[in-house]
Amino acid sequence: MRNILWKRTDQEGHDACRFARAGGQSIIEGRAAFRQGPAAAGLAYRLVCDSEWRSLQASVTGWIGERDIGVFIQGSQDGSWCVNGETIDGLAGLQDVDLGFTPASNTNAILRLNLRVGDEAETTAVWLDTDDWTVKRLPQAYRRIDSYAYEYRSPLHDFRTILLVEKFGVVVEYPGLWIARSIM
Repeated sequence: MRNILWKRTDQEGHDACRFARAGGQSIIEGRAAFRQGPAAAGLAYRLVCDSEWRSLQASVTGWIGERDIGVFIQGSQDGSWCVNGETIDGLAGLQDVDLGFTPASNTNAILRLNLRVGDEAETTAVWLDTDDWTVKRLPQAYRRIDSYAYEYRSPLHDFRTILLVEKFGVVVEYPGLWIARSIM
């Protein structure tokens, strides 16, 4: 479907990602390399969604400096979420996984919401917080401004920006953080 290479704009880094379909599922997978504080980070990620872009599972493996990272997030039929096999309270019923370090996981929410121009939706994501590498709830809001722009808000962080997307819906610019260098 799509391959994209993002460049980090706030510090050194890149993210190579592909969006694909397999067996009735939508798959987002990539490799990100960037600076996290004083250390280099190398992370592989995979996010599996159903055909409507509802998140089913996600994994992140790799390292940041000397620290190994291994996170597996799994949704269940009853709507609960487990992280590395442990059920996390307060996440039941959530439909999006936000990996926190890549714009790839804003794309799945945009595609799932399928907003018309002028429409807005509030949602809460299963969020991998890269400050402490734990999984939490993250309230979010998306408002479609035009065919290629969404206002994104994270009330928890008092954060607001305009995400630019291409025709399919892949984020091509996350101001202050990421910009697409090539899309194939």
